[in-house]
Amino acid sequence: MAPRARFSLFVVVSVAAACGAKEGGTGVGTGGTGMAGATVGASAGAGTVTTQAGTAGATSTSATTTGPTGTGADATSGAGTVGFVQQPDSGLGNECDPKVQDCPDGEKCTAWANDGGNVWNANKCVPVTGTAVAGDACTVEGGGVSGIDDCDVGFICMYTDENNQGVCVAFCSGELGDCDPGYVCAIYNDGVLPICLDACDPLLQDCPQGQACIDTPNGTFICFTDASGQMGGLGDPCPVQDGENACDPGFWCGMGAAECQSPKCCIPYCDLTEPSPCDPPNQCVSFYGDPNAAPPQYADVGVCIIP
Repeated sequence: MAPRARFSLFVVVSVAAACGAKEGGTGVGTGGTGMAGATVGASAGAGTVTTQAGTAGATSTSATTTGPTGTGADATSGAGTVGFVQQPDSGLGNECDPKVQDCPDGEKCTAWANDGGNVWNANKCVPVTGTAVAGDACTVEGGGVSGIDDCDVGFICMYTDENNQGVCVAFCSGELGDCDPGYVCAIYNDGVLPICLDACDPLLQDCPQGQACIDTPNGTFICFTDASGQMGGLGDPCPVQDGENACDPGFWCGMGAAECQSPKCCIPYCDLTEPSPCDPPNQCVSFYGDPNAAPPQYADVGVCIIP
């Protein structure tokens, strides 16, 4: 059974060098959501991710403009801010709900940082100033977490660069089918940031350039910015919490591999149907511990660890 974990998203201007983060977008993590048997520890929390009706592994029609594909119109530009996740403050007041868009006419409900920080930690009503929708280029005012942008009702401008240019991402309600086919409704930051993200296949790593296919708390996979920088390869350390996008595409931030010299490190995914895909003493173990517990579309997904 997939362990539950907290999801948070944030923007930072600079990241500690020890994390090996690189410029190019925002970061995401799942607080220790890996599932390879008893070797993986979970962090209890309120985060939820709801799989929509689309098929896993479906990709956007445009690698640079459909869905959250990076910084504005160019996911590989290297411009902007990038980071891992941190836990937002709880108990901060919200004046609306982005899942239902309950603001007055001419306004929309969006996420913002109401404490001057870099975490989307609250919701507020703001004037609608544009008509941009998911995949369209957008502009924010006053920084990436200000909540002021030119996306239409039901959308938020994310992945902004140093020029405050980004791409609109759709809010979602968490209901089945709420996102377009091939997307997942990921509800972050205690419900403040419910957004539709591309579903993907960790064996294919079929995300747009500059992104990695990472795991979620309920055992699905989403595309998000690769924040690994110069690190992220086999055995490289990754954050104990919230480090899922701290590894290169094709690697899982987990524990239990022979190469791990730190509490968590970057471990390759493997295909359970292939003969001996891992270097001994590692073996290809189902990502879900019990292969029978795997969703059908991820039945062959494993990780190279010591059983």
